[in-house]
Amino acid sequence: MNDVLRRSAAHVFVESLNNPQLDDLDAHHLLKVLRVRDTDSISLSDGIGGWMTATLSKDASLKATCEIQRIDAPRWPLVVAFAPVKGEKPEVIVQKLTEIGIDEIIPLTPTRFSVVKWDAARAEKLLERLQRVAREASMQSRRVWLPKVCGVTPLASVLTQYSASLAEPGGKPVDSNDRCVVIGPEGGFAPEELEQCTKRVSLGESILRAETAAIVAGALMSRCRREIA
Repeated sequence: MNDVLRRSAAHVFVESLNNPQLDDLDAHHLLKVLRVRDTDSISLSDGIGGWMTATLSKDASLKATCEIQRIDAPRWPLVVAFAPVKGEKPEVIVQKLTEIGIDEIIPLTPTRFSVVKWDAARAEKLLERLQRVAREASMQSRRVWLPKVCGVTPLASVLTQYSASLAEPGGKPVDSNDRCVVIGPEGGFAPEELEQCTKRVSLGESILRAETAAIVAGALMSRCRREIA
């Protein structure tokens, strides 16, 4: 990570770096919660690779302190898809995958052995919540490329659109050729679902909870990409 980004007092996303402005929630968080001072250097990003440093005045106005910088997108995007999980676990998955550096996160529609069911109304609320979590986690981890958090998507669509691998016992170790890993429910994939995809990856010898499996898959793919880069 760039040292300037790492050392910034706070990191926040704005719609435009040419005329950066904070929304009310971000302004309140920086001034009242983090208590950023007008002498502190903060970093701003547009979420698509652009960033700059600035200072923040007490009236929440921003003053740029450098030219707009750019960081290239990763050499290839990394994708994790996961079956429905209980409670606040979807938020945990998205938060940690964002911090790890995953580029696209896909909640799946319920698979055959899914205990949790996401109906249309719940799925819409879930997407809004997960996108907010991804933004907050990106600010914490100083990302300049916001991850894409997709709406709830059928397993078959993911397998058609991506060269995906299913996380299954007995699969091969994750390597740099694995760009999309699909995590099934606690009960695993049904036989007919396994037939849709012949590629399998192993996440280790231990039996993992679904949310842990998603995070481990993301960490392994991210490590492989860093080693190639």
